[in-house]
Amino acid sequence: MSFASPAQEALADTITVGEYLVRDHEASFLLEVTGDAMEGVGILAGDTVIFERGVVAKPGDIVIVLTEDGYYMRYLRQSARSGKNGGAYFLEAANEKYENLQPKEGQIIGVVVATFRKYV
Repeated sequence: MSFASPAQEALADTITVGEYLVRDHEASFLLEVTGDAMEGVGILAGDTVIFERGVVAKPGDIVIVLTEDGYYMRYLRQSARSGKNGGAYFLEAANEKYENLQPKEGQIIGVVVATFRKYV
């Protein structure tokens, strides 16, 4: 099998990996993943996620949250509507062995916008 060399390929549109993965350089941060709570969506221990601070999180986003029990990366979910302000928010893992979290106190640190892993 042979591959064309970069000199043989048209380089009309080039982009760096950083330009592709990072939307806002001032608000973006890297975090190495520990644990297996999000393995159901392919985010594994040892992967690196890029999260953005200052983004308004909405239900369905994967968020980094600081709670009274520490930092978590989970889906932000909202329970069925009840009352005029809607249902309560909770955190859901993408691994069935983890229960949903409803922290008493918490702060969304950022919204995950990308993930990557190195193989070597």
